[in-house]
Amino acid sequence: MIEFKDTTIGYSTPLLDIDNMRLETGNVYVLIGKNGIGKSTFLRSINGEIHTIQGEIRIDGQRSNDFTNSTRSKTLSFTAAGFKGIPFLSTFDYVALGRTPHTGVLGRLGDVDQEQIRQALEMTGISHLSGRYTDQLSDGERQLATIAKSLAQQTPVILLDEPSAFLDYLNKRTLMQTLKRIAAEENKCIVLSSHDIDICLEMGTPILLVDQSLKKIYTAEENASKASVLQRAFGIE
Repeated sequence: MIEFKDTTIGYSTPLLDIDNMRLETGNVYVLIGKNGIGKSTFLRSINGEIHTIQGEIRIDGQRSNDFTNSTRSKTLSFTAAGFKGIPFLSTFDYVALGRTPHTGVLGRLGDVDQEQIRQALEMTGISHLSGRYTDQLSDGERQLATIAKSLAQQTPVILLDEPSAFLDYLNKRTLMQTLKRIAAEENKCIVLSSHDIDICLEMGTPILLVDQSLKKIYTAEENASKASVLQRAFGIE
């Protein structure tokens, strides 16, 4: 569970305000808002990379800023957008990097690690790409590989920055269905940024709305219409 208490996030100056808000385990929350408004900053603040200007963020009751590196890597996984691939690094070995917090100082993969990697590849539908070098993948395939790495890390909180970028409509829907199933079955809290409002509303996914006029983040009503979400998030009719 992620809790916000009168939280202001930003760098040297405030960017966004979040009143008291709680994100429960077992759910996928989708962060909606225009480019450059602070969605990535919001995710990185949860991850503890950026300290809050005011208030606090707690993960299962503990302040995110107080986590040690070891605790953080076993509690939160964060996947940034724009992975370009690395020459001679296979998709399997890339996804295996998600097991680093669990493999000890020698980094040896045990049977459990191997199985988690295989499951992550299967859940994202890229098992057939496990032997291909990451710099030889398409943009969409690399995006799925980054998600698989995050799943292999097996953290209770998963943060994804634009995970459906470069995916076609069918794969966007499949990805959202997969994430919702993982959140429910494995009791995870998944927070992702997206511009796919149609899919979010169609699938009843809870929306975190970044209101560009108020510079606030809050949970949109469950019965919010597409028009109201678009108007508040992007300032259009």
